[in-house]
Amino acid sequence: MVATQTRALFDRLPRLADLVPFTALADGLPTPVQQVDERLWVQREESTSSTYGGNKVRKFEFLFPVAERRGGPMLTAGGVGSHHVLAAAVHANRLGLDVDAVLYRQPDTDDVARTSAELAAMDNVHVTRIRSPYLMPAAIAARLAALAPRRPYLLWPGASTPLGTLGYVSAGLELAASFEHSEWLRPDVVVVPLGSGGTAVGTALGLALAGWHDTEVLAVRAADAVANNVGVLRGLEAGTAAVLALGGWRPRPARLRVARQWFGGRYGRPTRAGDEAMRIAEEMGLELEPTYTAKAFAAALDQLGRGKRVVFVQTYAGAISPLR
Repeated sequence: MVATQTRALFDRLPRLADLVPFTALADGLPTPVQQVDERLWVQREESTSSTYGGNKVRKFEFLFPVAERRGGPMLTAGGVGSHHVLAAAVHANRLGLDVDAVLYRQPDTDDVARTSAELAAMDNVHVTRIRSPYLMPAAIAARLAALAPRRPYLLWPGASTPLGTLGYVSAGLELAASFEHSEWLRPDVVVVPLGSGGTAVGTALGLALAGWHDTEVLAVRAADAVANNVGVLRGLEAGTAAVLALGGWRPRPARLRVARQWFGGRYGRPTRAGDEAMRIAEEMGLELEPTYTAKAFAAALDQLGRGKRVVFVQTYAGAISPLR
């Protein structure tokens, strides 16, 4: 278990530490923010944890304590190559918890094959396979019934609930602090992948909490609109802001915009722009995958081409390599 429970969110709103569940899982915080060139920075979220990094572990810190109290298992869902499901299995295993996963099909890629193989090697995971993400609600309900009378914890796909999103409020505060410490000019835009929404909403709220009212968060859609439409995102924002208000913050609206043109028409489908972004990122020593981060980095490159100062939030749980 990670020894320290210091988080930027608790430093900013100390009262909140007594009001929300928390289990320290990340040993790489604050994550580094690296300047790539004059107008591009990368927040290296793949280094959140030496056990299994990426963006999910920040959210898990606020959700897993509830599952611990119940004794497990945790029931969650995602694509067959879901890093969320694999991360949940890895970090749940650290706490002695089992994971019951509903997995739906997605296009085959090298990353999907690798992630699927790693999940199959975990001994604390039960998998139910379905054909389509649209069958997910019924499949989750069926698994809840099958697990009765046990009371599994429903780990929402992507871990994007108001509690889980607190992890990315903290990340937004870390990002602002890194810029202030290095005396960099604030960016015009922070680019994040958009799946279940917690990373985008949390980052935007964290920047608002830090006083960055002129910086926009650009959320690059990588999943169907049914999962991350404006209504869903604003509802998640309202719920998270309500929790922050318990800590003494008077919420301000987050500056959040959704970019839809990079999606590719289907969850997990690689795109030409994403492939080119992966090539450019590789030259910088930055590893991406085609479902989320390649599409977001393509949008970041587009913003650079428009003359903006850009932060790219690298959420991929792949290998860490220094930027050149």
